[in-house]
Amino acid sequence: MNIRKYQATDAKQLSDIWYQTSVIAHHFIDSRYWESQKQAIQDHYLSEAETYVLEDNHQVIGFLSIKEDYLAALFIDAAYQGKGYGKRLLQFIKEKKDHLELKVYQKNQPTISFYLNNGFELKKETIDDNTMEKEFVMEWRAS
Repeated sequence: MNIRKYQATDAKQLSDIWYQTSVIAHHFIDSRYWESQKQAIQDHYLSEAETYVLEDNHQVIGFLSIKEDYLAALFIDAAYQGKGYGKRLLQFIKEKKDHLELKVYQKNQPTISFYLNNGFELKKETIDDNTMEKEFVMEWRAS
């Protein structure tokens, strides 16, 4: 397993992982919303954040993006979920940071459980202005 910095040549593959995983995990949001965001993810978002790519045997498995202490994205290809890859990426960034914050849709219970099981706490509720869905703000601090 290898974690490396994002390269521009990763953009298409990572945006595909982001899109496919978003549609599955956020089934409660119309897939057209995710489709409308895909090009911006590919063209701007991945390069504007500090993004790391997880590979196993030279196969891209997933990625995470962080802006300062905000964990903006952690996505694992659906075919590889449940095998510890997400936990490995999260551990990688925890080794670099003392504090992390993120938002997760309240209807996305598997992801909420993942973060709770990995030391995050629920801090407050918000509403995503783009989707009007309720979110939780979650936080982790190094002990």
